[in-house]
Amino acid sequence: MAIEMMRALSERGRDSFGLATQHDTLMCDSLSSLSNQHASSSVAIGYNLNRIFAKDIAQPLVSGELRIVMEGRIYPTSNDPDCRRALSQLQEEPGVKLQEFVKEVDGSYALAILLSGKLMVAEDMLGSKPLYWGEFKDIVAFASERKALWALGIESPQRFPPGGVGVAEKGTFSILRSDAEQVNTQREIDLDAAAKILSELIVESIKRRSGDLRKVAVAYSGGVDSAVVASSVRLAGLDVELFTVTARGNGELEHAKRTAKELGLPLVAREYSLADVGKAIPEVLRRMEKPNLMDVAIAIPVFWVCQLAETAGSNAIFMGQGADELFGGYDRYISAYQRRGSQEASNMMMKDARNLSELTYERDEQVSASTKVELRLPFADRKLIEFVLSLPLGLKIAGVKESRQKLVLRRVAQLQGIPSSVSKKPKRAMQYATGADSSIRRLARGTGLTPQKYILEHYSRLRRSFGSASKNT
Repeated sequence: MAIEMMRALSERGRDSFGLATQHDTLMCDSLSSLSNQHASSSVAIGYNLNRIFAKDIAQPLVSGELRIVMEGRIYPTSNDPDCRRALSQLQEEPGVKLQEFVKEVDGSYALAILLSGKLMVAEDMLGSKPLYWGEFKDIVAFASERKALWALGIESPQRFPPGGVGVAEKGTFSILRSDAEQVNTQREIDLDAAAKILSELIVESIKRRSGDLRKVAVAYSGGVDSAVVASSVRLAGLDVELFTVTARGNGELEHAKRTAKELGLPLVAREYSLADVGKAIPEVLRRMEKPNLMDVAIAIPVFWVCQLAETAGSNAIFMGQGADELFGGYDRYISAYQRRGSQEASNMMMKDARNLSELTYERDEQVSASTKVELRLPFADRKLIEFVLSLPLGLKIAGVKESRQKLVLRRVAQLQGIPSSVSKKPKRAMQYATGADSSIRRLARGTGLTPQKYILEHYSRLRRSFGSASKNT
């Protein structure tokens, strides 16, 4: 069964395949070779390696009776294998230390430990690396994607809770939650002081995520989120290369080219055809595993920009995901403010910030996972998020007489010397700015289907192919 799960996850890693049981650890260059080893056990952990950096090594790792696999990174990043860094902190009393590890170790990761017949799994506090679990008959299983659980006949996998630690032993299973501390009070601070602190936190976040990089790729739209990320990368002392994609030639592409020049940063841009959109739809649906029109329209440019950066030789790409939820970038926050008052808007933003794993991180990590470029998110930083959540709503949006969004982030842009053509530019959602949404709608019209039905038809075909794997296990 573990081999079937690994086969379902083959797009996440094809460089080596490892499997560990209570008594054996096997490493092979192919899944067929691994399946020929005929390992048998009631409990096992497996890992498909996608070697993006030279430091990425085959797993599972072994220390005495302990076996461990880890998908992701520990921050600050370094040139040491992240899985070995985790092992060094967990090899003594892992059952006791795992929950402490999750609370104290910053990073983007999911990991599993096998020790004396006990299986333990964990996900980072923000849930920035997807992890799912499910039960079927007498099986409890965990995986980085739903399709691995579908392969076992688990039809409705559940998201593992961010910061959670799961323990399966002797027919029992439980999840302990390492919940983040709640921010219940708002600090008294003015816009300039808040922007200065926020700017420093963004630069610090980038430094923590770039210790293993020489040059940094940044997904760039010409908007304030990506411009602040790019500017902060440069302030962190790193070389920057910008990447932008579009499904059609439009003013947004020209704006990105013009403002990149104003920032003094090199830009790689690519325009994709309608046929490219049609080809990308099943690709991203297979990876993100849910037929939501808006998510597909966002995922396509994320997928493209990762491919573009990979072609240019980048190992990691920085994106500004999470900024809209944290700083009030969506019109629905303004609408809530105008209809029901500031508390309603604040509650809505707080809820979205707490659910970033489900709203944003999950989708974008999944569509990037099959490339040789790793997604890194400066705004997905625990210290930064804690600070932003403590800020008064008035430093993020103003929505009674005028609709203003991301006030403190725009002030950061001004402090960093970003031109007003960017810092004052109104938000335009990625799916519309890139033309991905309109392209999907155009393709749907050609089939006589609504856009959502068009996406659902594609997904249903893919889902049947996933389901067929479970019938052969």
